Amino acid sequence: MPRRDAYHQAVKQSLIRDGWTITHDPLVVRYKGLRVYIDLAAEKVSPDSKIAIEVKVFGGNSTVDDFEKAVGQYSLYRDILRRKKIKRELFLAIGRKAYNKAWSNSCVA
Repeated sequence: MPRRDAYHQAVKQSLIRDGWTITHDPLVVRYKGLRVYIDLAAEKVSPDSKIAIEVKVFGGNSTVDDFEKAVGQYSLYRDILRRKKIKRELFLAIGRKAYNKAWSNSCVA
């Protein structure tokens, strides 16, 4: 099983404080010989909502590289969830600084 990112517990506690029930930690999904580990899955009864969250901390040499890898992983997980007909909305949890830095460096004005 993959190592947990540094913000894993903070994201989990934020979800719980917001009224979510953690159902999987991690959510393990198998598809055509692949086994992927989505960091968290949670549900809310009212309104009936099911989500999955991939938590990422950027610590590499390039924030843009880290962002590209995270988006690629997110896309793979979203596709596998769709193909397996798992009805969960997928989210990517990253820090605000990392998001702002990656976004400002990857877009052309």
